[in-house]
Amino acid sequence: MLEKVNPTTAMFRAQSTAAESAIRPRWVPVAESSAIVICIGLWLQLAQRAAAATMATVDAIVCVLTILLGFLMADAASGFFHWFCDTFFEENTPVIGARLIAPFREHHRDPLAMTQHGFLELNGNNCLALAPVLAAGWWLGPEEPRSGVALFGYTLLLSFSMAITATNQFHRWAHDPAAPRIALLLQRYGLVLHPDHHARHHTPPHRSAYCVTSGWINRLADRFGIFVQAERLLVWLGFPRSVDKS
Repeated sequence: MLEKVNPTTAMFRAQSTAAESAIRPRWVPVAESSAIVICIGLWLQLAQRAAAATMATVDAIVCVLTILLGFLMADAASGFFHWFCDTFFEENTPVIGARLIAPFREHHRDPLAMTQHGFLELNGNNCLALAPVLAAGWWLGPEEPRSGVALFGYTLLLSFSMAITATNQFHRWAHDPAAPRIALLLQRYGLVLHPDHHARHHTPPHRSAYCVTSGWINRLADRFGIFVQAERLLVWLGFPRSVDKS
């Protein structure tokens, strides 16, 4: 299990996180709120198109398998971004340092810090990244789909994007000593990231178990050293490795 702290320490962390949130630029919460609304609207539109593309009973099986594939892809994507932000650049790197790199580094220094973030701060970033992807799928996809390809494409996009949006929440539950009952149930059946599984990532030097949606991909990635090989490749290409990983 991840480390638990006493109430005094937890209160201090909550106050510290609240102070950090208070100094966030005013445009950030507005952009995050707008992105969440846009994503919800696009999900509804894409779901309507996916439903229109259903042509036979067999499509239900295709949808279930496609939803599973999207969930696996989201887990893999969460691992890639987690690994990349842990391994390259610094918290003071221009543009990406404060908004992208810093939250991952904070997650190592204080595993409970993310449990103090509000819903908007926790999920807004993912929606900001996903909104253009969903918009592209909506704009480029057929308005009146009548094929299995369209059904597959819309279902995959919906599954992947929804799982990515929920990833930070799943990750937070894995750190939360007071996670809700629904979280405990999902964790028990391995449907979302389990605290015991994620604890491997918080064992120095923090070079394994990067995937944080469900953690299903971690066994494959760690066994075959996928991120180790990727790190060697990007270092060879000139990406600046973090001083913490040197």
